[in-house]
Amino acid sequence: MNDIAATARAFATYSLVPYLGILFCPGAVVVGTVGVFRSYSSPETRVARTTCYVSTVVGVIVLIAQLLLWWILYQVPAWALAQ
Repeated sequence: MNDIAATARAFATYSLVPYLGILFCPGAVVVGTVGVFRSYSSPETRVARTTCYVSTVVGVIVLIAQLLLWWILYQVPAWALAQ
């Protein structure tokens, strides 16, 4: 179980890289969610469950921020032409 939590944490950490991190956000969400579901089968994995929850939440928040940044990146030329 700790391997899944470590992988989810790594995905969440790498998702913080501006623009390139959008590739890692879905991995943080998917692996974190799988880790949460698997953690309920063994009760001694409370720390791993918390890590997976945090990785999932960070992945979703960073995914939203990354999508906003990508949208702004493609809108700036249109905004520059509009002036």
